[in-house]
Amino acid sequence: MDETVSPDLPARLAAIRTRRRFLWTVFATYIPVIWFALKIGGDNLALVVGILWLVMASAGGILVSFALCPRCGDRFHMKGISTSWGGRCVHCKLSLSKEK
Repeated sequence: MDETVSPDLPARLAAIRTRRRFLWTVFATYIPVIWFALKIGGDNLALVVGILWLVMASAGGILVSFALCPRCGDRFHMKGISTSWGGRCVHCKLSLSKEK
């Protein structure tokens, strides 16, 4: 575990925040998108959209879970097999917020 601070720390923290924003946007859009697909195309379109949504949610979850902390180099949200999508690194407690 390397405790040196990266010179591009703000940019790397912003990248983690962007990954998290993508994941939460995917989660928040599920019901409206499926509803809209059912209205305009029926069950077949809803099935295709649901599968695409599942792929996007899986990709977003993987991107967030395996993001590396810019300070310590470990996975920002994972310790062992457990995942915590909190606002701090589970290893070195580096905060995602800009002011902390």
